[in-house]
Amino acid sequence: MQQFLHDLSLYSVAHIVPAILSLGALMLFTRTFNPSMFGRYSLSLAVAGIISTLLYGWLNYSVLRYAPQLDEEVVIRNTFSLYIGITLVLLVVAGGGYLLFSDRLGPYAVFYFAALALALARGGLQVLLSFFRSVLDSQRVTLFRLVRAVVEVGLAIVLAVFVLDHIVGWVWAAAIGMTVACALAFATSKQLRAAPLFDRETVGRLFSYGVPMVGFIIGDAFLVQADRVLLEVLAGSAAVGIYSSNYMLVDRGLRLVYTPLTNAISPIIIDSWEEDNEREIADLLNTFTRYFALLGIPALVGVAVLSQTVSTLLIGDDFTAGYVVIPLVAVGLFLWSLGNLVQVVVEIKEKTGLLSYGIITIIGLNIALNVPLITAFGYPGAAVATMVSYGLYCAFALVLSKRYISWRFPRVSLRNAVLSGMLMALPTVALYATGSYSVPASFVTAAAGSALYFAVLYVIGEIDQTEVVKLRQFVA
Repeated sequence: MQQFLHDLSLYSVAHIVPAILSLGALMLFTRTFNPSMFGRYSLSLAVAGIISTLLYGWLNYSVLRYAPQLDEEVVIRNTFSLYIGITLVLLVVAGGGYLLFSDRLGPYAVFYFAALALALARGGLQVLLSFFRSVLDSQRVTLFRLVRAVVEVGLAIVLAVFVLDHIVGWVWAAAIGMTVACALAFATSKQLRAAPLFDRETVGRLFSYGVPMVGFIIGDAFLVQADRVLLEVLAGSAAVGIYSSNYMLVDRGLRLVYTPLTNAISPIIIDSWEEDNEREIADLLNTFTRYFALLGIPALVGVAVLSQTVSTLLIGDDFTAGYVVIPLVAVGLFLWSLGNLVQVVVEIKEKTGLLSYGIITIIGLNIALNVPLITAFGYPGAAVATMVSYGLYCAFALVLSKRYISWRFPRVSLRNAVLSGMLMALPTVALYATGSYSVPASFVTAAAGSALYFAVLYVIGEIDQTEVVKLRQFVA
């Protein structure tokens, strides 16, 4: 518990500061560039993310799984060799692709090399962060994420607004920020200052664990980004820009809660696994899943009820109509994060190929939902398809996890959290229902609802005085 609270506090800082800086950049750029240009920027990020995840994502999971179990230096040295080899192949393919297809890129040509640089830098930084997460060094993870965010946003303003007068400057700034963070990691960590190594046995273990997850990893990225691609085809760049800007608001907001939780919980469970302690792992998963539900539901409700408020305040007027997608995406992100948390059982059991089969099936369902829903409803239809797809993956992960370890999902705690969340939403819902909505009033009712949420949990016995005292002791 002490390790969890320590890591959670640091990971929260590692996400809060970058999220605030990112929201500041979003406020500026949605007022500087039109929805079509912002849509092209979003698609460029999507392509860079998919390429980086496809090529390097399996390495992240392998490092997270084996660095605590095997020799740390051997794992990271072999990881360096794999990263260098993958990067060289990508550079050759990308160079040839540009020579062959540059005349067909149109307005996306200016994003080509910026997206390539971002994919390379993102792949390197994520591998390094996975290594430090695996050895429970949350301080370094926090430091490198903060450095990346500060450099990225500072450079984005300079490059996009003053130097290039084009939103591609934000992509270049992101790539440079990640590169600076990687350089700092090497400069400050003796663990990383080692020559690349190719040990066949270690590489084989990394491959056998990580490569079967490629389907899941690319599916993860595809589920996040497919709706943007389909919106571009079916509704145009402006729809992508409106949808993406509002999606970024809810994504940045909820990940302030969900990502620190999952980043803190998963390594602890993996580090605790000893292959014969299933009862201990089951208890850990039950406890941490309960915490996730109790903390995740109020975050979901808060973002949902303030959707119009945050969209009005934080992004340009041309984008605010898309606030209707925020509650739908919020529900989807909660379910997706819960699924990512419980799938740790499948990861420690090294049955990672099953995750790929599941996500590929859900991708097919996602596309089947997106096409008719976008055609009929535009970007709100994309939000519905996202929510349903994330929910299906959560159900799949829950069923699969119980196949390999018999653990008790905290149904009563989830029910109590949902009930309290519904009551939490009532004050703000009443504003809309009575026609009394205003931005200041929405903040007041949201604050009152938050207090009501925890009061209800206390009254119904979900949180008792003993638990509060224990929490204070751990924090102290």
